[in-house]
Amino acid sequence: MTDGQQQHPPIAGDWQAGEVTATGPWTVGQLSIDWATHRYALCIEERHCNATGVMNGGAMATFLDGQAFVVINDKLHDYHRPTISLSVDLLAPTLVGDWLVAEVTLVKITRSMIVTQALAKVGDRVVARSNAIYSNTQRKDAP
Repeated sequence: MTDGQQQHPPIAGDWQAGEVTATGPWTVGQLSIDWATHRYALCIEERHCNATGVMNGGAMATFLDGQAFVVINDKLHDYHRPTISLSVDLLAPTLVGDWLVAEVTLVKITRSMIVTQALAKVGDRVVARSNAIYSNTQRKDAP
């Protein structure tokens, strides 16, 4: 971060600052969000990594568990979407200083569920993929 300003990924996009996500004893951290392209990003820090200096699988899962909000453009975070199912495949290492970008696709939305998938990339390299199902607690249909 510089001069108290949100640092954004060094890739094209209309990036906006996201909320700091509290996830227990540590936090995911400040996210950057590109609402138009359904992407969100995080700069990997030491707190996200294990003893070998690679992003911890739990940190990756926590990061990818946020994928529903970006595809339904819920900028106000007006309701909670409990996770029903989350699968994460860790495909390549992610290191301190890497910009991790999740590219999210809305697969299906019903009155009871939101189904998404995401590819997490560092540059052009896919480092993880994820499928998720969330409870649509407000019973809202597709936007």
